[in-house]
Amino acid sequence: MLVKRIRLSQDNTFKLRTVKGKTGLTPNVLARIGFCMSIDESSIPNPELYDEEGIEIHWFTLVGEYGDFYVALLKEKLLEDGFDLSEENMKTYFRAHINRGASMVYQRVDNLLGLCELALKCFDHGPKGEILG
Repeated sequence: MLVKRIRLSQDNTFKLRTVKGKTGLTPNVLARIGFCMSIDESSIPNPELYDEEGIEIHWFTLVGEYGDFYVALLKEKLLEDGFDLSEENMKTYFRAHINRGASMVYQRVDNLLGLCELALKCFDHGPKGEILG
């Protein structure tokens, strides 16, 4: 377990609740999707951009039985970005990717169909835009 709980920024709490209203998906599911979107970006999120005034999500609620998978994705991204795998970096950048991802979901998803189209685009072109199949 990376953390017992994670607190999102106030702004991203609002954004996830807004997308929940449009899609019916809970903030924890949307945060998972956003995390994956964020780690697919080439840029590094700035942890200082995100306050800790929003909702708190418990680890298991956020990642379910796939905690090891999300930790492995984060480790790979940290190494790719030139960071060591210290506990502090793991916690800091997990939270930063969750928050940046929440903003990305908010910007790109207007409804459940939009989320499906986003997923299909990833399946058709891969996460980095390469043509699959």
